[in-house]
Amino acid sequence: MILKITLVGLFAGVIGTGFGGVISAIFKKKVDKYIDFFMGLSGGIMLAVVVFDLMKESMEVMGVIQTVIFTFLGVIITMFIKSRLDVSGDMKSGYLIFLSILLHNLPEGLAIGSSFMSKESLGMTLAIVIGIHNIPEGLATALSLVGSNMKITKVILFTVIAGIPMGIGSFLGAYFGGIFNSLIGVFLATAAGTMMYVVLEEIFPKSRSLFCIIGFLVGTLIVYCI
Repeated sequence: MILKITLVGLFAGVIGTGFGGVISAIFKKKVDKYIDFFMGLSGGIMLAVVVFDLMKESMEVMGVIQTVIFTFLGVIITMFIKSRLDVSGDMKSGYLIFLSILLHNLPEGLAIGSSFMSKESLGMTLAIVIGIHNIPEGLATALSLVGSNMKITKVILFTVIAGIPMGIGSFLGAYFGGIFNSLIGVFLATAAGTMMYVVLEEIFPKSRSLFCIIGFLVGTLIVYCI
C-alpha cells in the first residue's frame, strides 16, 4: 500500500512538472523575443500559487501568525542560498525557481500520503488535482531556465527532477501519518516564502514592461482556473 501511494505521488509530481517543461519546448524559439511576457507569466503563476494555494492552506492548518513567520523564514533561507549560489546572474533566477518548486512539492506529497491513509479515494483525487496544478509550476521553472539559454533537454530534465520530492513526501505522509501531517503547514509556508522572494527579487525587477504585466495577469488566471 505504501509503495502504491509513493508511486502515485511520484507520478503526479513528475508528470505534472515534466509536462510543463515539455510545453516550454514549444516556446523555446520565441522566448528571447517575448522574454518580458514569459517572465511575467512565470511570476504570475508563482505568486498566484503562493497566495491562492500555499499560504491559504498553511493558514488553515496552523493559523495566520505562524504562517507569516514561516513564510518570512522561507524568504531568509532563500536569501542565504542565493548568496552562496555560485552561478551566473542569468542562471541564478532559474535555479532559485527550481529550488522553490522542489520545496513546494514535498508538503504536497505529504498531503497526498496522509490523505491516502485516511481514505484512498480522497488521496487519489488529491494526487490528480495536484498533478494538474503542477503543470504551470513546471512551466514557470522551464521558462526561466530556457530564458537563461539552457539546453531544452536539460530544462525538461530539471522539471522532471522537481517533481520527485512529491513521491518522497507521499511516502513519508503514508508511513508516518499524523507526525508529518502536523508539519505540513510549516513546509507550505516556507515554500511560499521561497517562491515569493524569487518572484519579487529575481523575476519582476528584470522585466519591467507592459508585456510583463500582461504575462503576470495571464499566469494568475491560469492558476486560478486550474
